Amino acid sequence: MKVSFSARQLGWMLCAVGLSNTLLWLDALDNYLDARFQWSLSSHGPADWFEPSRRLAEGVANLVSQIGRRAKEWTQTGQEIPAPSAKPAPPAMQLAFRALPAGAFLPSLAVQQLSAGPQRILFAGDSMMQGIAPLVIRDLSLKHPDWQMTDLSKQSTGLTSRKFFDWPRTIQQEIQTQNLSLVVIFLGPNDPRDMYLPDKRVSFGKPEWLENYAARVDEILANAVQNQVRVIWLGLPAMRDELLHRGASVSNHVFHDRAQAFGTDYLATEALIGWVSLPFKKFMPDENGLPINLRTEDGIHFTPSGQHRIKQALVAHIEKAQPQ
Repeated sequence: MKVSFSARQLGWMLCAVGLSNTLLWLDALDNYLDARFQWSLSSHGPADWFEPSRRLAEGVANLVSQIGRRAKEWTQTGQEIPAPSAKPAPPAMQLAFRALPAGAFLPSLAVQQLSAGPQRILFAGDSMMQGIAPLVIRDLSLKHPDWQMTDLSKQSTGLTSRKFFDWPRTIQQEIQTQNLSLVVIFLGPNDPRDMYLPDKRVSFGKPEWLENYAARVDEILANAVQNQVRVIWLGLPAMRDELLHRGASVSNHVFHDRAQAFGTDYLATEALIGWVSLPFKKFMPDENGLPINLRTEDGIHFTPSGQHRIKQALVAHIEKAQPQ
């Protein structure tokens, strides 16, 4: 039996399908607008409209988590599972931000040794990491062809907004599914903005903002330490924009403090690219004392010369951490 539809019926059907898809992915659109433009669609419409898409997102996340747990169980069948680290978790953070003197910066921390054998490395971060990770992976792959490395960097992401992209949860899932040995993190310029908690909005720079921001760093580091995964957290260089420049100073303070508390690594980029305690500069001297342009016009990202400097420092940091 042949079924035919009129043009009007087809039009209504297409509208219904389009509306259904919009409702199913409305929360994802809201997350993107919040992360990219700092404007929340959910604050301008009925909460019930977002319920179907939130349930869909939760279902997908639960499915991915279950698959990851099953995959880990299969790969570990017949193997001895290492016990979690015996190191107790540091106490809840009570950090008061303190600006550093001009020309000073928080030094690198290199306290971890990599596990023996091929490494399984995850590169996580925003658009800054998108320029660095491929270079590091290329160099390390030439020296260590048996290493497994994944670049998961994603533009416009950070720790302040978990709606658009949830880094603590994502890194936790990747640790489970890939059985990682090292996570390298480079993010921050998208973070100096107000934070939306379940019950209120917290202004950037306030003590409560700082406490919640540090708690999200703790969430990543605590899970990594528990699973005996090493972490290298890259600090931020100076930024041209005044708000981002201040944000870099705040973020570095948190990253360094929490890495020190958990016994993980912190790699400072300021001496390479520009001190946060000094005004922003595009140019810095090279090994011959000649000025070299390290930053793009937006005052955030890096020229090829700037990327090369960070790449070299990160590769050297990883190589030094290998067991002798």
